[in-house]
Amino acid sequence: MKKYFVAAIAALGFCASQAYATSVTLNGTQTQTVDGQDFVFNFNGLAPTSGLGGTFIIHAQGDYQGGTSENLVWDIDGIVLGGPVGGFIGNVGIGGPFDLFNVIQPLGNVEFQRTYTLTAAEISSLLADSSIAINVNLDATVGLFQPPNYVEVTFVYDTGTSVPEPASLGLLLAGLFGLRAFKRRKA
Repeated sequence: MKKYFVAAIAALGFCASQAYATSVTLNGTQTQTVDGQDFVFNFNGLAPTSGLGGTFIIHAQGDYQGGTSENLVWDIDGIVLGGPVGGFIGNVGIGGPFDLFNVIQPLGNVEFQRTYTLTAAEISSLLADSSIAINVNLDATVGLFQPPNYVEVTFVYDTGTSVPEPASLGLLLAGLFGLRAFKRRKA
């Protein structure tokens, strides 16, 4: 019987000691102040990845309705490059459909959002120096048609930071107290 208690406690201890990934969300928004603006978003002191992939979301509002020449392009640390986004034909932008698309009155100002999936290898490469720089470059013809005009970036990934689950720790403690009580009873 004692062997079973020891095995149960060892299993609970193993479960409680495992690392649980926590999600990190980096977010930055900048307002467009000139036609054809370039934006730089810097995030420093970042935790390493858990080895899983992540997502990159670009959300913008501005004068992107004038045709295929009005778009933005982005890159993350020069490693992950994004093609043109914008230049709408109906509600589909260059490069594909959007998660969010809204034409704001008067016509000509558009709000949109697109989500990209990043692989585990891309995330690891991006976080190698514990920082990320995201560059967004507007086409020169993207003007200040109707404020607010902005670019927002969101970067989400999981870290390998150890965060023990409270329930597992509680079970481990309960098991230890139970084993102690069992030993005292036998003695």
